Amino acid sequence: LRGCINDVHNMNRLLTETYGWRRDCIRTLTDDDRRNMPTKQNIMEALHWLVDGVQPGDVLFLHYSGHGAQQEDPHGIEEDGMNETILPIDFKRAGMITDDEMGDIVVKNLPEGVRLTAVMDCCHSGTGLDLPYTWTNRGWKEETNPFHSRGDVQMFSGCEDDDTSSDAATAYGAAGGAMTTAFCDMLRSNPCPTYSQLIHELNKLMRRRGFSQHAQLTSSQSFDFQRPFLLDDIIPNGNPTYGRTMRRKFPPQPRKLDPKLSQLLGIGVAVAGGMVAGQILGDVVGGLFGGGDRDDW
Repeated sequence: LRGCINDVHNMNRLLTETYGWRRDCIRTLTDDDRRNMPTKQNIMEALHWLVDGVQPGDVLFLHYSGHGAQQEDPHGIEEDGMNETILPIDFKRAGMITDDEMGDIVVKNLPEGVRLTAVMDCCHSGTGLDLPYTWTNRGWKEETNPFHSRGDVQMFSGCEDDDTSSDAATAYGAAGGAMTTAFCDMLRSNPCPTYSQLIHELNKLMRRRGFSQHAQLTSSQSFDFQRPFLLDDIIPNGNPTYGRTMRRKFPPQPRKLDPKLSQLLGIGVAVAGGMVAGQILGDVVGGLFGGGDRDDW
């Protein structure tokens, strides 16, 4: 992958320059920073930091740009029988991080009145936080085996679970993920679109730039899609029940991996990835963390 570190910097600028988040409240993990490498342990610690002590009125942000893959879901909860994963820099030794692990930390125990916006720019990222609702052309679709929680979590992803993400270029010619680049470009031009406008313009931008992937939105809450998109607009809980509703167990249906990723997983050459996370406590607090785009490890 080219440009994952650029994605982290691009998202950082969007948060600080367009939305006014404080730089000293942002954390980053990139593999060009020896003190803050995107190892599995560092990413897990950063996820815990993001939600530590959150209270109603707090606003959080999380971004990941890098390699994504899949593993068999041992519980048969996922509709394709596969868990989505992200790849830390040391995944060959420490293992991948599954959507279940991330959801357990940043979604399931989030209280009502807290907002988390996530952007996942990686392959197989459509349901990367296992949120119960997916937006479709016909409205919100509930997962077969949903996990309902109290917080307001919204995740924008670069493609569906069976798709791969692409590299793009920023307005300055630097490499970057197609989803991250479109997300930042669109919100700089219109910082307060409706959700309908945001998804439409993201897909329009990516099509214009020659990409076939489609932006996806999943959510812990269903809401009016004509609502304005604001990072600090917290949607109240509307779920009548909490926890897992199990309706059907699914067998694994592994997808054919991209050849470059297959080689990466097979021989353990370099990992590329980037992460951005942000936290606004009442007013403004934030965090960023990410992996890099080196291929010489």
